[in-house]
Amino acid sequence: MHIPLYMPGRPVGFGCAHPEWGANSDKNFEIERREKWRASGHTKVTMDFYDEVFNADNLLTILAGHTHRQSVDIKNNIPQYVSGANAGAFFTDIRIAQMP
Repeated sequence: MHIPLYMPGRPVGFGCAHPEWGANSDKNFEIERREKWRASGHTKVTMDFYDEVFNADNLLTILAGHTHRQSVDIKNNIPQYVSGANAGAFFTDIRIAQMP
């Protein structure tokens, strides 16, 4: 995914489906020259998607970017890896192997 999913303890700008996301928390719409976020927050579709992802019993991991800072969070035993900025020559090498 390009934008990571919300993780408890992360700020509003970190990822999609943060419960405080909405017009009241949108501080950059003028600087970014875009419409202000909706007053009602995320749509039901967004929140349903978020719930489906973190309730999946066959999801190995989530790979994301967007924040340009490397991070790893785990929710419901599903790790989310966010890669650092590739503009600074950062890359992520993830190897999946069967344990002996």
